Amino acid sequence: METLHRLIAHIVFGVAVLLALFSLFLPIYAFIPNLIERAIHLGLVFPLVFLAGGKPAGIKALLLNILLAALGVFLCLYIVVDFEGILDQYGIVAHQGQVVLGVLMVLVVLEAARRMIKPILPSIALLFLLYALLGHHIPGFFGHVKYDLAQVAGLLYLTTGGVWGQLTGISANIIAIFVLMGAFIGFTGGGTGFMKISLRLAGRLKGGPAKVATVASALFGSISGSASANVVTTGAFTIPMMRRLGFRPPFAAAVEAVASTGGQIMPPIMGAGAFIMAELTETPYLTIALSATLPALLYFATCWIGIHLFAKRDGLYGLAPQELPGWSETAAASSFFLIPFAVLLFFLFNLYTPQYSAFWATVSTLPLAFFDARWCFDRSFASKIRGAVEQGASQIAMIASICACAQIIIAILSYTGLGVKISTFILDLSGGHLFLALVLTMATCIILGMEVPTTAAYIMAAVVAAPVLIRLGIPPLAAHLFIFYFAILSAITPPVCGAVYIASGMAGADWVETSRYSLRLSYAAFLMPFVFVYDPSLVLIGDAWWSTVLCAFRTTLSMICLSAGFIGQLRGGVKPVGRILLIGI
Repeated sequence: METLHRLIAHIVFGVAVLLALFSLFLPIYAFIPNLIERAIHLGLVFPLVFLAGGKPAGIKALLLNILLAALGVFLCLYIVVDFEGILDQYGIVAHQGQVVLGVLMVLVVLEAARRMIKPILPSIALLFLLYALLGHHIPGFFGHVKYDLAQVAGLLYLTTGGVWGQLTGISANIIAIFVLMGAFIGFTGGGTGFMKISLRLAGRLKGGPAKVATVASALFGSISGSASANVVTTGAFTIPMMRRLGFRPPFAAAVEAVASTGGQIMPPIMGAGAFIMAELTETPYLTIALSATLPALLYFATCWIGIHLFAKRDGLYGLAPQELPGWSETAAASSFFLIPFAVLLFFLFNLYTPQYSAFWATVSTLPLAFFDARWCFDRSFASKIRGAVEQGASQIAMIASICACAQIIIAILSYTGLGVKISTFILDLSGGHLFLALVLTMATCIILGMEVPTTAAYIMAAVVAAPVLIRLGIPPLAAHLFIFYFAILSAITPPVCGAVYIASGMAGADWVETSRYSLRLSYAAFLMPFVFVYDPSLVLIGDAWWSTVLCAFRTTLSMICLSAGFIGQLRGGVKPVGRILLIGI
């Protein structure tokens, strides 16, 4: 049995290497047909989903995992081998065998999503499948014409409108290389660089450790794109540091949860949302990243202000000078993430594609693996590269599973016309009033995001809600950013708030009290989307640069007043009447 487990571990690592190499070189050899490229992508993902993640309990579970992995690979290989014939079919099944293969593919995708994330997303996809097959029995507006199993199987398995659709393509073409880039930056010294520059910039300030958490999470989140991963990575360092210097455990946990959640709105990766948004809005990736930068900076500035006022109120101080890294040490360590970031920006601003730019940024990290934070030769370079490959492949597998499962939902929304019907229903419910439509959309995004990852919540909400907001006159980019922000905020919105749960557990704090602190620190993220909907200049929509400057100034001033009002602190303590006035301003 142990021999079999070791063999499987070697196979998993070999597949991870193949997936990393495929993802790395795809941007420079983009001549593979979409159907084949996406089939190869998922074919490499399935073994990682079903065979990685520890030893299963018992031989039966192990055999089931092997069977599912082999079945997933076979279903993808069938598409590659019979590519020409499938193109000629136009989604119409040629025989009953293809119906069976289509059904099996859907089941494997649903199980892969269930393994990688909570079961709510595959459960939603299953409900949509039932709607496609049985919706003709529904009378009235939400009914549709009859579709049999062969038609649905053909749509989902034999066309690029089903499992092999746009989201799976984004996962293979763009997200995978950026996830790989983030993993390589983190493992080749970038993570150490993030912490040292954060300590150097913010460590001595009032409430310094909390501000260090904010800076570190913004930097780390810009490449990780996961609130939970961010909490675990930076929180392991910042939460004990905050507690050691007298920060209350719920406050320390809240700072890390809020900062880590904000990492998902910080370019370049933005929890994979930037790439999906670019495709859905037909907007260049660089435009998305630039438009999202100012709101993200304002979000972290507001967190910083809130931390400063709490620190003033509670008498919390920074780190001692001897606990801070020196400037030369900081500069040396920071270069491990500044070099790949500079390479990425160089290619982006020279109008190369995002994935081609990410390829060269990833390549630039490889020589860095041979050095430690002091630029001395490091003999552990092989383990760094191995760690980056394993983590990168694991994250790619998770995102690919989400995208493939969400693609089933999107295909059925389009195929049955349900997306248009839901959009029309929301529009009718809001009575055409923009503010009410925004509130309904906000609630939808937060509810969806409570049980599914940000990427999936954003995709589902964008498909049904974005057309409504656009019809009400909101620029497409502002509408999608509005939806994306609220999909993210579910991580710190009770009652289901994943980032808060993890951070409070690490701090030994009560999660309810932690969530209260989190909401007081993160209110900017709840207000910011309304700001850039009513004034799109904040996301660089419009030609007048002075409008953007004025909007940013007004927003910053508003956030300072609101923070002081919520916390009851400005230059000194603020009385209740003053707090009401500050919030009212």
